Amino acid sequence: MDRRNFIKYGATLSSGLAFSSVGLSALSSSGSSEGLNYQQKKLISEYNPLYIPPLLYNPYAKRYRMPTLYVQDTFHEFYPGKKSPATGLSTLQHHCSYFGPTIKVKRGDVVDFSIVNLRQEPVTNHWHGLHIPGRLDGGPHQMIQPGETWNITMPVRQEAATCWYHDHTCGKTAEHVYFGHAGLFLIEDAHSAFLGIPDIYGVNEIPVIVHDKLFNTNFEQIYDLRGGPIFLGDSILVNGTINPYCKVNPGWVRLRILNGANDRHFDFYFKDGRSFYVIAGDGGFLNQPVQIDQLTLYSGERAEIMIDLSQDGGGIIDLMAKTIVVDTSGGDLFVNIMRLAIEDNFELPATLPSRLRKKWINWEEEIKSAPQVISRSFDLSSNSTLTEMYINNKAYDMKVINEFVPRGVHEVWEVKSLRGGHPFHVHGCSFLIMAIDDESPPDEFKGWKDTVVLPLPEPGTPVGKYYTAKILVKFDHTTFRADGTNRNISGLKDQKELRYHFPYMYHCHLLEHEDKGMMGQFIVYDEA
Repeated sequence: MDRRNFIKYGATLSSGLAFSSVGLSALSSSGSSEGLNYQQKKLISEYNPLYIPPLLYNPYAKRYRMPTLYVQDTFHEFYPGKKSPATGLSTLQHHCSYFGPTIKVKRGDVVDFSIVNLRQEPVTNHWHGLHIPGRLDGGPHQMIQPGETWNITMPVRQEAATCWYHDHTCGKTAEHVYFGHAGLFLIEDAHSAFLGIPDIYGVNEIPVIVHDKLFNTNFEQIYDLRGGPIFLGDSILVNGTINPYCKVNPGWVRLRILNGANDRHFDFYFKDGRSFYVIAGDGGFLNQPVQIDQLTLYSGERAEIMIDLSQDGGGIIDLMAKTIVVDTSGGDLFVNIMRLAIEDNFELPATLPSRLRKKWINWEEEIKSAPQVISRSFDLSSNSTLTEMYINNKAYDMKVINEFVPRGVHEVWEVKSLRGGHPFHVHGCSFLIMAIDDESPPDEFKGWKDTVVLPLPEPGTPVGKYYTAKILVKFDHTTFRADGTNRNISGLKDQKELRYHFPYMYHCHLLEHEDKGMMGQFIVYDEA
């Protein structure tokens, strides 16, 4: 991006517009090869410009309405000139043929959302990672029928984080998310705004939604398990772009990475072996940057990383990943996730702080002071043919409340499985990982999380070994259908029947496992 366009962008931000509602073309010239040298142009000749979802953001108001989101069946060109059936979430300002816009809010905001279902089947819209009451969560009980609108008012009370939103329809989540019902949801706060880290969306702060696809001979995306228990596509995409490249300035660059694949996990690294810094996980910033050279994310997990490109002007670097092969034979597949082309011009002002959090997470002290007994245990399993999935030997039943959890109480939850490889997600909260197989989690996972991964079996592991994880969790909101004032007036404060609640979910975030029953639901109530 040249200095003239950067100044133009800055003027746009300061012009007092009610909404910053812009996409890649307004933020940078990343979609062209302008500013790149001959060698760079040659090295991106077979790559496609990375699509940057439009940004919905009101930087000034505290109480406002977001543009209405329309969930609709669309056609998207994954391959130029080849239309594929897809699902997008559009506004009147932006047509999104795949995925939805990136939504950005500020801590302390109160935001009205309206989501209109223009599809021919019911959908839901779950706010993944948000600390909100059950009535706002968007789980399986909050279906939006065709032609209907879901209207909610959302108070934003949590710290800065990279979250996301996606469909959560019972038995159809995997298919709906795969076809495109998903998008990023970013939260900023007064602290994050002054950290000095890269924060120009689409320029030095890049959204990276990694997912996989299977295409037919007409270049249409198809959802086909091909006889297996999970979905594994044969093409890896970012933001709906096949073989993407992204043009960036030298200096610090921040990648907000979401593993948006149904089932595939990725071990991210850079091809030249350089290290990078993890600055945030699912639920917000780490205490301080963690320097590593490989990062593993399972389905639904997020991480923010920063890379120093100050010495790379005029060059190319590749973000790679090790993942599993399509036939699930146990081998590894090494794939190019995204190519970065670094312009040979000025650096944008940004830095890597030595301390990221205002309120330090004393992980050791939190774990030491945690309850000494396990409050709840969840055993993840399946039948022998992998056609049904269970938690505690039960498949998900919308009519059954599996757990009753008091609000504001610290609990230790244990998750275990004989198979391993399950990302276990809990709605409505962030938690701390206490241990994985009785070992402390790595430093990059010692922050706030909403998903914990049971490790895959290592070669030579004895049959019958349980893989375990322990988390320290507390819920700040309830799942009552009525808000607190109405609930207390009507005398429903202590009611625990399903008809009074929109329950939270806990489940494996391998979406096919979830759809096949590896999910439970729980209510959070106020103790008398």
